[in-house]
Amino acid sequence: MNRLLRAAAAPRRAFRTGGHTVATVAVLYLLALPIAVWIRQDGLQTGATDFGSELELALWLLAALVAAVAAAAVQRVSLDGIAAGGAIRYANITSGHRTRTFDPSEVQSMSLHRAKDGRLRLTSTLELRLAPAAHRRWTTATLFDGDMSGDGRAEPLASIIRQVVEAKPDVALDTNLRALLAARRFGATFGGGAKE
Repeated sequence: MNRLLRAAAAPRRAFRTGGHTVATVAVLYLLALPIAVWIRQDGLQTGATDFGSELELALWLLAALVAAVAAAAVQRVSLDGIAAGGAIRYANITSGHRTRTFDPSEVQSMSLHRAKDGRLRLTSTLELRLAPAAHRRWTTATLFDGDMSGDGRAEPLASIIRQVVEAKPDVALDTNLRALLAARRFGATFGGGAKE
């Protein structure tokens, strides 16, 4: 019975991003931990406290840091197939990790804020401005790139850009997206795909 239901269900692509960022921060912190404890013990306050309490405090700080980074970095995105209506679902820090759903045809404009442009961001972000609708109170969807310091070619942004442009070819695009789509149109690869 379950196989029949799965076979009849519309295809959906799902993405989870941000896990590598959380792991990177945890590893860097763990590498710096012995140095920080040694400096505190020997360099600044000799004999003030014991090593066990210093280590316990450092581990609690690690847990708080990893939790904060996880809340900011983890994102879930799923894209329904065009045959199923093409809905885009996402949950990240900008939505309070609550799932938000919208149709690609509701998007009025898209802008890509690249990490490479020198601002203080680890990943590129795709900002989608949606037409006002009675069934939702929000009109902006902000999604993050799957690659640190990426330029929007990685998943899930590549699939979202493609799905919105296919559903609404006249959507307003900023200069970064126009350049990205022009490169694809003239033979460069986009999202790791083959040349068209």
